[in-house]
Amino acid sequence: MDYNRVTIICGHYGAGKTSFSINYSLYIRSLAKEPIYIADLDVVNPYFRSREHAKYLESSNIKVIGSYLPQSGSDLPAVSAEVYSIFNRKDIIGIIDMGGNSAGSLSFATFREKVDISETDVLFVLNANREENSTVDYALGHLISIEAAIGLKVTGIVNNTHLMYDTSIDDINRGEYIASEISREKNIPVKFTCVSRDFYNKNNGVNSKYRLFIMDYDIKSIGNVI
Repeated sequence: MDYNRVTIICGHYGAGKTSFSINYSLYIRSLAKEPIYIADLDVVNPYFRSREHAKYLESSNIKVIGSYLPQSGSDLPAVSAEVYSIFNRKDIIGIIDMGGNSAGSLSFATFREKVDISETDVLFVLNANREENSTVDYALGHLISIEAAIGLKVTGIVNNTHLMYDTSIDDINRGEYIASEISREKNIPVKFTCVSRDFYNKNNGVNSKYRLFIMDYDIKSIGNVI
């Protein structure tokens, strides 16, 4: 088993946290028998959130806990108390889709005291094509600020460097370099390098020193680890 009972996914805005969170939950669904919950804690970014894919995820037997108040009749950002179930119930697997950077991570503060570090992974997603992740110093600074905001240490790095359908091998390699430098500086393993299924198929695979995680950006298939 290469996943923990609880996974917190963090990173800067636009790094691809939600895409990874959804694919990762589908990947775990293919391996696990336990109920899986994915909690959307992004109360800042109004554009792409895991709850927008709730119907598809729930058809795959993944429960979505959204960051809004459905009874209000409007899309008001709020963190559901149902998130507590991820930490309190030992019979489920939980994935937390965090808001971007340190400001977006503040919504997690309510739940910090419930975290059992022994059963929790904190994965930092980086996309070196985002200006805020484009250098080792920038990306490392964001990682450190997120750790301070949530009161937890990052346990793994996910290289999700891409330009959607314009991604090149150079993009992936640049992301791996930054991920490697952060790994060395912080003594944190690089868990995955992510590539889209389309890119993987068109390039007859990808040579990487890290495990490959195949992403489906249209959220129609299960992500695969190679």
